[in-house]
Amino acid sequence: MYRIPILVFAWALIGADRGRPADPPTLEQLIAQLGSKSFAEREKATQLLRERGPEALPALRKALASKDEEVRKRAEGLIPGLEINEALLPKRVTLKMKDRDLDDVLREITKQTGYKLGIGAQPDSRKVTADLQDVPFWEAIDLIREQTAKDIYDGGTETWRLKPGENRSPFVNVRGPFRLEATWFHEDRDIDFTRAGPGKVGRRSHQLTLLVRVLAEPRLTFLRVSPAKVDEAIDSEGESLLEPSPQPKKAEVPPGEKPPLPSDEAAAIPPDRGTFRGESLQASDVRLRRASETAKTIKLVRGTIPVKAILIRKPVEVTSKVMESTGTTFRAGDESLQITRVQNQGGGSIEVQIQVPREHDQNWQWYERFHLEDDAGNQFQDHGRGSQSNGQKYWISIYYGPPNGKAVGPPTKLIFQDWVVHEHAIPFQFRDVPLP
Repeated sequence: MYRIPILVFAWALIGADRGRPADPPTLEQLIAQLGSKSFAEREKATQLLRERGPEALPALRKALASKDEEVRKRAEGLIPGLEINEALLPKRVTLKMKDRDLDDVLREITKQTGYKLGIGAQPDSRKVTADLQDVPFWEAIDLIREQTAKDIYDGGTETWRLKPGENRSPFVNVRGPFRLEATWFHEDRDIDFTRAGPGKVGRRSHQLTLLVRVLAEPRLTFLRVSPAKVDEAIDSEGESLLEPSPQPKKAEVPPGEKPPLPSDEAAAIPPDRGTFRGESLQASDVRLRRASETAKTIKLVRGTIPVKAILIRKPVEVTSKVMESTGTTFRAGDESLQITRVQNQGGGSIEVQIQVPREHDQNWQWYERFHLEDDAGNQFQDHGRGSQSNGQKYWISIYYGPPNGKAVGPPTKLIFQDWVVHEHAIPFQFRDVPLP
């Protein structure tokens, strides 16, 4: 008489076990599954590893040494994308300090992030109190700014320094490693007299330019910052501030006929129209137009700022015998580079000439990507630069010499920085911005 209840209880336990969600596979299990005989299982493991994000990178890098060719191949394919995802995450900081000198706080941030932060020649004993647990880098910098009135400034040097910065914009977006500040608003009012119509002296346009300062954590470097792409912009009266879309190419007008005059509403402002302040590597223009004379603010403006940035730098040894390296070729992404001349200039100085792709407005980048070392890793000093071209090919020359006041051995190793360059759209959103 007791068998039935016991049987029912046993089935209940089995049912409960079946209903319990299975534990997710470990990274090691997914790596092993990359070599499965089943194509579907290999694809599933690849997708799950991609979804794990940057946390999967250590296991994937270890998998590069696998004896299974399929495992190695799939790991190689996953790593670059996950490294980009990792580079777009902010560095994180923990600070537990009370009434500590600013210099001490900066040294602690440097220790945790690897970023070289400083103030100047003179020590700064202003006090900082912080109770921050695993916060993004920019949050730690904001706390310092609030307590010391110091703003961050890179100044184009390897060490980022803090300078007096009591004034700041209240309109700030922090997006991962990027910081966006709406810092300035300008309005242009124009009349185009060549567009006069019946009862009008010309076509009027009210162009607005919101300047957004664009900063990135010190490990990232912008190669290009473009004008913002605006998805939505509404003033306090609900009117759209978006510029008109570019008009299609006008049809040819038959001889003897006059072209129709465009209306103010239909007239398009060229996407490359001039602004009072243009783009740089530190700022972007949000380009709008006024819709109402009585609106006081922008209720909402949102969109993205396209940037091209160096996300990752990987040192690569091009040669360990630089004086014998003429003719050596190596890769930079999809491009092939070649050492075409190495010449002793006397006095410990040498010239290294390298054929590189021509990057037009970014030729400077190639000089920044090389340095020369001795066998002990001591760096030689860059003493000069040059370039030449025959119209089809482009060469750079870098002249190296011993650093001042430091003994080095003979030059042996030419080191190249392999860059991972990524085009990224940084989202932004500002509310209740006063109109000029």
